[in-house]
Amino acid sequence: MNCSPLYSKFCTAGLMLQFTIYYGCSSSTHEAEFQTVWSWTYVNYTWPSDIAYHSAVRGNRYLPQNILVGGPRVYQDKVYVTMPKYRIGVPASLGYFPLVSLEKTNIPITPFPSWEMNHQGNCRNLQSVIATEIDRQGVMWVLDGHRSSNYINGIRCPAKMVLLDLNERGRILQVVTFPNEICLQDGGFLNDLVIDETNGTYVYITDNSAIDPGLVVYSYGQNRAWKLRDGSMFPQVSAAGYVIDNGFRMDYLGTIDGLALSPFTDRAPRLLFYTPLTSNQLFCIATDILKDQQLASNQTWRRYVRLVGDKQGSSDGMLMDNKGNLYYGLIPQYAVAKWNIFEPFKNAKIIYRNPKTVVWPDSFSMDLQGNMYLATDYAHRFFVNNNTLFFTPDMIMFRIHVMHVGTRSYMYSFSENFNK
Repeated sequence: MNCSPLYSKFCTAGLMLQFTIYYGCSSSTHEAEFQTVWSWTYVNYTWPSDIAYHSAVRGNRYLPQNILVGGPRVYQDKVYVTMPKYRIGVPASLGYFPLVSLEKTNIPITPFPSWEMNHQGNCRNLQSVIATEIDRQGVMWVLDGHRSSNYINGIRCPAKMVLLDLNERGRILQVVTFPNEICLQDGGFLNDLVIDETNGTYVYITDNSAIDPGLVVYSYGQNRAWKLRDGSMFPQVSAAGYVIDNGFRMDYLGTIDGLALSPFTDRAPRLLFYTPLTSNQLFCIATDILKDQQLASNQTWRRYVRLVGDKQGSSDGMLMDNKGNLYYGLIPQYAVAKWNIFEPFKNAKIIYRNPKTVVWPDSFSMDLQGNMYLATDYAHRFFVNNNTLFFTPDMIMFRIHVMHVGTRSYMYSFSENFNK
């Protein structure tokens, strides 16, 4: 048993305020490994009929080689996934498959909340979903904000966030439409989000746009959004040029991407951590600064951004648990690293590496049983290479890995344990 105090330096109000926090005893456990549970060589759906399937194939509305699977979120008996429309031929952008199934390879995906909600040609429907988050009440917050000029769908809809009640079969609770000054209708890229239910409900969203990158803050109580832009959200050019995936040189300069929120505690402010896609640097800022729209409007907030340190490489997805453990992918290392925010950043370490299966570690999530999920998905082949995708028929393109970590997500307080 480990009963030693934890010490942490938090970024807040323009200085590094040191807190000594004693949380009591916690069990010291051996680090487990990720196990691949589901995998796909191609993606298919649970079509409403054979006629609908053949019609989609003939009309190039279904091109399995163009479909990417990511963003796993587990709720009750379903695993929800996103299928962003980086290319044509993606008939549904949000779906699910059963959590318990005999099938583990090429399991068909059921569009969610319906086929109709995934049809294009109507801006009320889902256009291209990148990420989702599920709050403690079972509401899914869906980011429909990928608006790339490289993808032509015949209609350019405003970016939006859709709230779906998973306890009522995905009933639409609210639709938040973002104006062009928050997310560009042509070139916007809402990429990741976390939910903060401290003193109201706020959502922090990264806009990975190459044209207008930034951090979007949405206040649910005010039904209002504002955007923060800073040099820390731009690429670190020196971090580009690494080689992965049998010779693929990653020269793409990606802006702000992954983010993670520190767990709730009544003894210290919450911190938002973020990193650009092309960068080794990890930054943080106190959420009370982000919530102050006046600071955002006069640019005063920038003085409170802090550089945490240099990671071992560039990252896409990140996730914080309720014990302050930050998990983040390392793309050049085919690996996952871990750092506890109550310790010096130099203590961050790689906990899992696999060059065969962890190709482009993307998004993380957790369930209520202490399990962590990781999607790896060759994303670079979809959004960087505009030419033919070279996949052999037996090549596994997407994997969802699971590791038991014995904690809960950042949405829970330090003292809340997982359901056994």
